Amino acid sequence: MMWFNIRSYIASDMLKLYSLIVELALRTRSIFYYNPSGLECNWRWLQLHNFTNHPQLVWNSALPFVHLNRLFNNELFVLACLDADLARNELTGLLSSLSHLTNSKVLIELVGNKSVEPRSKDSLVRDILLQFRKKNMLNVVIYFKSTSHPLFLYSYDAFPQFTLRQRGFTKSRGDHLYPRQIENVKGYILRVIHDFSEPNTIIYYDANGKELIRGSLWDFIANFASTIGARLKAIEPTWPHGRHLGDSYMLELTKNNSVDIGLFTAQVDERYSNRFYQYSFPILYASWCVMMPLERPIQIPAIFKHILCTGTMAFLMIALICYWLSSLLALLFVCLCQAQLMFLLIMHPRQLPIDSFDALLASDLRILGVSSEFYLLDAAFRARYAAAFRLTSNVSEFFELRNSFNTSWAYSITSNKWTMMEAQQENFQRSVFRYSDLCLHESLPYSIILDEDSVYYQALMFYSMRVHEAGLLEKWVRNSFYDMVEAGRMHLTDYSVTIEPRPLRLPDFQIPCRYFVFGIIMALAAFMIELLRFYINVFLENL
Repeated sequence: MMWFNIRSYIASDMLKLYSLIVELALRTRSIFYYNPSGLECNWRWLQLHNFTNHPQLVWNSALPFVHLNRLFNNELFVLACLDADLARNELTGLLSSLSHLTNSKVLIELVGNKSVEPRSKDSLVRDILLQFRKKNMLNVVIYFKSTSHPLFLYSYDAFPQFTLRQRGFTKSRGDHLYPRQIENVKGYILRVIHDFSEPNTIIYYDANGKELIRGSLWDFIANFASTIGARLKAIEPTWPHGRHLGDSYMLELTKNNSVDIGLFTAQVDERYSNRFYQYSFPILYASWCVMMPLERPIQIPAIFKHILCTGTMAFLMIALICYWLSSLLALLFVCLCQAQLMFLLIMHPRQLPIDSFDALLASDLRILGVSSEFYLLDAAFRARYAAAFRLTSNVSEFFELRNSFNTSWAYSITSNKWTMMEAQQENFQRSVFRYSDLCLHESLPYSIILDEDSVYYQALMFYSMRVHEAGLLEKWVRNSFYDMVEAGRMHLTDYSVTIEPRPLRLPDFQIPCRYFVFGIIMALAAFMIELLRFYINVFLENL
């Protein structure tokens, strides 16, 4: 027995702890054994005999294993054996190795310093755990290897402030050894910065002058804060309202710990691939397409032109040439033309829809877009269809025109924001815009911005899944229309143009009049030819 020289109560505690750790390790996929000084820790025996069915990585170097996060995910159990005299130095390599693996469970055995005072032990453990707190690693337990003292486990409470915990070992579940602290942060402040992107975040003032924030993304993050027991604090942007900033600014704010979450929907950008870990699990999926004004009704002169077309004239000529058919076809021709004309006048057909970017180029309609968003598009697409766009750097102007359903332009819009526009059109007499098939991007994942080792990353991921499963995000997006109305950004106004029936007027008969005049001229010409032919014959007979 390896503990023959250990007091019985210590051996009993160690056996209980081993049993618990084996149970915890079996729930994970892989084990990382970190022993830079090659010390004889108790875990070496455990690693050699109890985890033979698990993938294991043994690291006996003080240099960090910087590519560990490429081989394993957060379902990693870490057993570390550190020299108590060199723990602060050896800890640097361990923390660097566990970069982006903040949810891993870590158990550290400190060897040496047998005669050190308890107060010094507490100071050493506090320094070590504070380093883990800075890296947002909450699942850390430390104990000192000893053959003569009771087994004490050291950990810490991260919320609402750092608190060192020391407890004697008792038989318990792994959840007690590694409690899920993120499930209740006890009123810890969650700092969130928004980007003035309506309807994701809508900022306005009530009758008492108090600032209020609404919107689909704000509802999303406010509910998340409530779920984990955090107090939400809005950090006001330093840039003016109406200015659109890209990913880089939000990435920098979260990286330097100015804020916890940047409430800015973004896609993982190749330009910032080295900051991949700062993008959250996708919180929504949306297509980025063109919001097109509905095609205008065909004008009345065009309806007459459609009926009195070349085919109609040819049909009429056949009836005139074949005299015996004229009596049969005359009534049929008149009835068909009259029926079609009346139908088209009552139910105005619309112009052919624009179904491609080439058709858009050929029309007089253009897409109004934001300059910074346009340059995110593929370079080949921009080169080919740049003439189809009119760009503005004033985001407020863009939102104002789009929210007022100004039909002078088509607009770029994501599918989730179109949900809000569609909700408003339900109050119209008729729809004004449609969500077209002209898409700039199809079904893209959108994330928000976090610190690369954010303590909220995993909790936010599971929360996002539950929100999607419950359909809450779609509800918040749809309700953002009413938030916009309450904030005065949108109004329950019918922007559709009412088409009232009216009697035909003289200008509407331009095409029939032209054909009538043309027919009279042709008849007069034929009559004159007949007269000329008759008088020529009379003249020739009198010679």
